[in-house]
Amino acid sequence: MHKSVFFFCLIGLLSIVPLQSQVIRIPEKFDFMTSPDQYGISTLLRLYFEKYQYQAVVMTDVTEKALSKKIAPHEYGVIIKKKSNFFITRMQVVLMDYEGNEIAVSPEGTSREKEFRYAYIEAVRAAMDQFTALKNRTLFTTTPAENKPTTTTSQPQVILEGKAPLPERKVTLDQYLEARTLSANSIGLYEQKGLTPTLVLYKTSSRDCFMVTQNNAPKGVLLYRNQQWFWEYYEESQLRVVPQFIAGL
Repeated sequence: MHKSVFFFCLIGLLSIVPLQSQVIRIPEKFDFMTSPDQYGISTLLRLYFEKYQYQAVVMTDVTEKALSKKIAPHEYGVIIKKKSNFFITRMQVVLMDYEGNEIAVSPEGTSREKEFRYAYIEAVRAAMDQFTALKNRTLFTTTPAENKPTTTTSQPQVILEGKAPLPERKVTLDQYLEARTLSANSIGLYEQKGLTPTLVLYKTSSRDCFMVTQNNAPKGVLLYRNQQWFWEYYEESQLRVVPQFIAGL
């Protein structure tokens, strides 16, 4: 009996948790859409904001470009920054004020799905799931810089089977390889300002696995796992697993 009373009291308390006072306006049609609320993206964003007790409204007949004119001084709008190519879709969710200033920016959500419907939904979900300021309910007390990744990061240790790991080293942007399409079945990975590919990738039946050649000779495979590419090959009868940072793949 006491447990039942406690349960219903708890439900009552949860039902009266106040929403955040700020109103978030979501356009019914973002720039990449061809029809209102295409794939349910606008509705999906509203549900995410409401999940964390924010007041969110999908604005009927309002496009992303016209959104800034519809926001009052005490309100905020949502835009989506989208970058995509043949290999990957990337999206960031941005909150802006009525003057167009960015208030909070989500981490980049990515998807390797080929179909737009699934790629857009997966990328938006990934961005919102990583949006720490949203989940902590501090969207309006953080700055965009706090949500952006740094340009210099630590590379995971290289794993060498049978031997001690190599020392950790810093990775800067100039160490990234850039993916460029060579043919319908092959992709070249170039160093910055490189004229010839350092590695050539050949597609397999899996989008997360490529055969690798170096100087026209087989050189292992490239695998995608845990949001990171890994180049695996044998050298002196030892398996090397090397994290490979790639732009555009």
